[in-house]
Amino acid sequence: MGEIKLSQRALQTPPSPIRRLAHLASQARRAGTKVYHLNIGQPDIESPPEFYEGVRRFSDKVLAYEASSGNDRLREAWSAYMNKTLGLATSSSDFLITTGASEALIFLFMTCCDPGDEFIIFDPTYANYIGFAAIAGVKLVQVDCAMKDNFALPDKSAIESKITERTRGILLCSPNNPTGTIYSKEEISMLLEICDRRNIFFIADETYREFVYDDHTPLSVLHLAPRNDRVIVVDSLSKRFSLCGARIGCLLTSNKQVLATTLNLAQARLASPTLDQWAAAYMLENISLDFVEQIKRKYERRRNVLFDSLATVKGAIAHKPGGAFYAVVQLPVENAEHFASYLLSEFSLNGATTFVAPASGFYMQNGRGLSKVRIAYVLNESDIESAVDVIKAGLDSYYTAVPARRSA
Repeated sequence: MGEIKLSQRALQTPPSPIRRLAHLASQARRAGTKVYHLNIGQPDIESPPEFYEGVRRFSDKVLAYEASSGNDRLREAWSAYMNKTLGLATSSSDFLITTGASEALIFLFMTCCDPGDEFIIFDPTYANYIGFAAIAGVKLVQVDCAMKDNFALPDKSAIESKITERTRGILLCSPNNPTGTIYSKEEISMLLEICDRRNIFFIADETYREFVYDDHTPLSVLHLAPRNDRVIVVDSLSKRFSLCGARIGCLLTSNKQVLATTLNLAQARLASPTLDQWAAAYMLENISLDFVEQIKRKYERRRNVLFDSLATVKGAIAHKPGGAFYAVVQLPVENAEHFASYLLSEFSLNGATTFVAPASGFYMQNGRGLSKVRIAYVLNESDIESAVDVIKAGLDSYYTAVPARRSA
């Protein structure tokens, strides 16, 4: 029998560096080993009680389909919440509710691009962008950012040199996943100017918008370009409210054609979850306006604990991120994925081990990031310290077993 052929789209969609070692973590847990999960942005902070109160208040006798554009009450509540907390002037009609920010990004790649069209991203990038682009048949064109420069954007000429006749837009995650970099008004204004002059889209993934530290103020692209038809914001409730499992995201734009065309895609998938939208609307209407500020302070303390702990790991190099809850860390190893696998499958300290995400999967170019990992500091301070102790002791064991594993 001949081999059944699979699509290039599927074959070119890479496995997630965040999850592809999950089977080793499962094996470790089954063997009785505690696993510190620094691989994934899954906060351990409790979800707001207002969300669960919203679930309890749902009284419909049939859990019916929601509108494809999203629950009207949720769109109004989300708009009002952003306007109050950020000083914006959004309208509920600018919102299209999606099944997480992931669906919003897939929809936008399909709305803004034909197969073979290009989008500019900044490398390293959120790994799932690579998968979303493969699903949509979009070519991502990377602009390299360097760890030695704290992953800041390069100058305008380096970005514009990547623009071709097939370029349809620029995608920026700010604050950044995986680097934790925050971008200044000047940097975002530069990208807006490029997009305006070249007549291309600017997609701002603002999933971590409020998580900025060291006295920085949250900045949305909508502060700089409130009614620009080239600007599209992607947002999510997952991180700032510890609601990853609710899968509620959105895109918002003043561009009515983008909204109407994307709605066609949304109608094809029917709707996002009804009960979660209802509960999210109730939560946004009733939650304290300083809730996210309190959560931000917790992550800032966790970031500081992480970097104090990393300072004790010989050969580890990292820049202290200004936002989100991620850091890219260079380890003194040749192959960080092999080391991450080693921690999960061969090593434990006091009955525990640590799961980190190999950073090579966050780079577009093969060979970059081989000695780096992405760490998500989403655990409490004590667990972060213990998780880094595992990494420190694991490196010593790793070198002892095979000295050549140490990087030059």
